[in-house]
Order: sequence, then structure tokens, then C-alpha cells
Amino acid sequence: MVNAVRVANRVIPAGRTPIPACRLNLGDHQSDVIVGTPHKPDIAFYHHYDVIDIDGVHAILEAKMDSNPKRTPEDTRGQLADYGHVLNDQQATRTFAPVFYLHGHLLTLHAYYRDKLYIVELGQLCFNTDRWTPELAERIQTCLMRFWFLLTLESGIFGHFCDVSKKSDSFFFSQKVNVESKGDSKIEVLYSVSQDVKDVKDGAALFCIKETIARYSYMIGRHVHLFRGEFNGKHDAVLKLSWTPVNRLPEGAAYAILNKRPVECIPKIFSKGLLISDLNGYWLEFVLMEYCGKSMTEYLKDKTDNQKVELVPGFVKQLTLCLAQTYDTGVLHRDISAGNVCVKNDKVYVIDWGCAKVIGWGAAEDAAKDATPTQLNHIDVAEQWGFNARTVGQVEVAKDPFTGTPLFMGIPMLSSSPIRGILDDMESVLYVVMDAVRPADTKRDDIQGFKFLDSQSLALSRYSIMMVEEKYLELFGIGNPGKIFRDLFHSMRRFLFEPGNQYISHQLWWDSTFKRQANWDAAPRFMHPEAIELLGEDNGQLKRPAEDEVNAGPFKKLTL
Repeated sequence: MVNAVRVANRVIPAGRTPIPACRLNLGDHQSDVIVGTPHKPDIAFYHHYDVIDIDGVHAILEAKMDSNPKRTPEDTRGQLADYGHVLNDQQATRTFAPVFYLHGHLLTLHAYYRDKLYIVELGQLCFNTDRWTPELAERIQTCLMRFWFLLTLESGIFGHFCDVSKKSDSFFFSQKVNVESKGDSKIEVLYSVSQDVKDVKDGAALFCIKETIARYSYMIGRHVHLFRGEFNGKHDAVLKLSWTPVNRLPEGAAYAILNKRPVECIPKIFSKGLLISDLNGYWLEFVLMEYCGKSMTEYLKDKTDNQKVELVPGFVKQLTLCLAQTYDTGVLHRDISAGNVCVKNDKVYVIDWGCAKVIGWGAAEDAAKDATPTQLNHIDVAEQWGFNARTVGQVEVAKDPFTGTPLFMGIPMLSSSPIRGILDDMESVLYVVMDAVRPADTKRDDIQGFKFLDSQSLALSRYSIMMVEEKYLELFGIGNPGKIFRDLFHSMRRFLFEPGNQYISHQLWWDSTFKRQANWDAAPRFMHPEAIELLGEDNGQLKRPAEDEVNAGPFKKLTL
């Protein structure tokens, strides 16, 4: 490339140099493996950052020599995609990952979005020295100009929404800078800084990062970044940035609905909003919330057996109350798992409502359930957050069999039942609690109840395990529980798997139309009394609430 620049500059008049002044640092990575991949990129370009590592990479250049310059080898395509995935995964608000590829004589830009790839041909960067002409040199110069023009664009234009990497120190939230309005709602603006901040003015709020919470995400689908830190100097908080398909329910909208009426055991939300409303079918949302402690499993690790016996029954009551209240509000969590049930100061929190589904979007019926006429109904929430309640409800129903963490899914969900309800979340609670109290020196992979081969196999295995009351605890890694734990788990098992005091039909795992029932005689032994009152209104049938949405065709009573 250096020779190409020299040749081009000898031909092009002075003042038209192809490499402008810029704030880029160039790093040769051919001797260093890029984080998260087995590859060593040729060159990485860093933009604005003091620390030179993958978190601050602006773009990557890869050059290859090949016997067939007209076709990119398959392994190279995979390598370039790995680069794109790493950049998107490491940098929270990156809108796309730019990877430049020099192959044969052509330089191309590969722009990796969340689920799309765009390839742009920038031009010719090599030539045959035996046939060199000024015209060829001018083509090279044009290509270089395009290349450096792209690289020196501000990060807000090229690749990033704002300069947010794992090395940023702080985030500003402001309601007075570039505020967007939709209806009566204001969408706050977030931007990051990498230097010390002493003064926060004009009503802005400050979140200072202490650590990044590791979380792996795939490039396609929901992509989440979590930062733990301090909000306004006094709150232990978590900032969650999520790339979410625009046809799905935003997590902030779920919290907006949950906060319409009192719901126990959910995080306090300090701020929430959309940063990007639609980028190739994805939006970028943020939620700033209180820190909710460790997972239940981690919290119980350093507790004695006696402490566990004292704490866990109360945790179960808190969980059942939370899910009953959210169900009454019209929201299903759909991803009750070990990582989403946390404990702080002996209080349980159900976090990560990013996979939640709203039950029913009927404006009149929903408004009638609100505590006061001044509160928003579901339809107003949908309008404020810029999505259509008519379509998002149908999409969330269609996603039911695929939403959640397979290891903690209920049997119908593992069997791809098309509709889910509150009993599916309650079944997940049973698996989460059994996972939390099993001995710390055991491994999930060695326990029959948690051994995952595929979803169908796990569904059949769990149905068979739960059939035998004398053995199921042992097969879930709880070999010799005391009386309190035994009574707790037996009551939860009876509630879920013994309606009418007989073991539930095999239709549970193979019939997608099967209507599950609960054994309400067992509920008082483990469930919060208020949860029983809220869930018992339908005489214990607990019909899956989404089936009316599926069977009725177009939604009714929608005001959008």
C-alpha cells in the first residue's frame, strides 16, 4: 500500500494527497490474536482512544493473496465475519462493524450489521508494473481517497452511534440535548466520555462505569451490553444497552407497563429510552436500573445448610408473588432462569424483562384495570415507544416456543408448544430453585435433570423424572434434603404436575393444544397468599392467555 501511495502521489498534483491528517492510530496485529477469535488481522485502526486494544478499534484491514482473485475463499469470508462479530460484540453502541478487505487488486468494505452484510467496492489498489499508466495511478489515488475518507469520519457517522466501548468511563443522560418527542413521552439522549467528569450541568444525569458485566451475545437477535457503576454519585446501578429487533417488545416498554401498578421484586428504573429507533430492523434501547445483587445460586453458595433452609422458602414466596402480580398487570416474563433471579439483602429480584410478552392489548379492558384513570394503558405505552401493538402481540406469540433459556424452560416450551402462560414461568421457578440449592460441588452436566442434549430429549427426560416422587430430587442433584426442602419441592411438584392428585397426562410434552391445570390444594404450602388470590380467579384453569390472540385472528378493541 505504501508503494501505491508513492506512485499515486507522483502522478497526482501537489495538494491532493490521498492520506489526509487524521486522529487514527494504526496497529499491526499480525503477531497478536484478536480477542475472541483465532485470527491475526493485518491492521487495526484505533480512533480517539488512549488505550490501544480491541475495545477501541474503529475498523480492520485484511489483505490476502490468492490464486483466484475474483472469488473470496470461504474460510476468509468466515474470518472477516469473525472480525465483524468481535467488534459488534465488544463495543456497545456500534451500529455496524467495518472490515476492509484487499483481495487481488480490489479494496472492498464489508459492513457487518446485526443481521445483514453490505459489501461496497472502493476501487483498484494494485496494478501490473509492466503496464503502469497515469490512469492506473489515478484509480489507485481515488480508491485511497475513498478509503481514508471513510476511516476519518467521526464515529457517530461511521460505525458508532456514540463513542462507547468497554474503556469509556462515564455516560451522560440528558433531557435537554437533542431531545426527541413522541406523543407526550421524551426519549432521553445518552453519550459517553472517556475523561474525568467533575461537573454535571443542565439537568443531565451521570453514570460512572466501574466494571463491565460479561455477557456473550450472538450477532443476530437481541444483543445486550451490561455495565455496573454509580448513578449520580449515590446509586449502585446497572446500565443495559440492548440491540433489539424492531418488531419485538422493548424492555423499557415492559417496565412501563409493570410500573402502572405496584409489583414486588422488580428493579427500580432510573431512566430508560430509545437511542436509535430503527437501523436495518433493529433499535438500540437503554435501561438504567438499580443493581440487584448476585444470582440466587451465587448468593446461597456461602450460606450454611441451616441458613438456606431459613431463606429459600421465603425466596419462593417472593418469586411467586412477583410473577402473579406481573401476570395480573398483563406481562409474562418468559425467561425465568438462574441468571435472571437475583438476591440482595435477602430480597429477591426478577431481572431481564427483555423477553417479556404483554398479555392482551385491548384498550378498553386494560384501561379498566388501571389503578387510576391518569395511568397509561398498554396502547398508550405502545404509541410512546413507537411500535404497533397489533403486530408486536402476534410476533411475541409466534416467538413463544423459542424464547427463554432452554435449561430452565418448562416441558411444554421444550416441546415447542406454540403458546405459553404463567404455569410455564412457575415451572421454570421450580428448576431455578432446585439448581440454587443443589450442592455447590456438583456440576449441571453430571445431573440428569439438567443434562441438555436437545430440547425434545430434555422435555421427555424431565417428564419421566417428575413422574417418580421418590426419585426426582435425587435426579436434580438434591440427594438428601431435610423435611422443609422436601415439603417445599413436593408441594411445587404437586401444584405443577398432579392436577386432580394424579400425575399429569403425557399430552403435556407432545400435544401443543393441551390445556394445563394446576393443583391448588398444594399452593398454600409454597406460594404467597396474595399470589394465590391473584391467580385463583380463573378457578385454577390458568388457560394460556395468548391463545385468544392466536385463535381470534385480528385483534379487537385496538385504538392504534
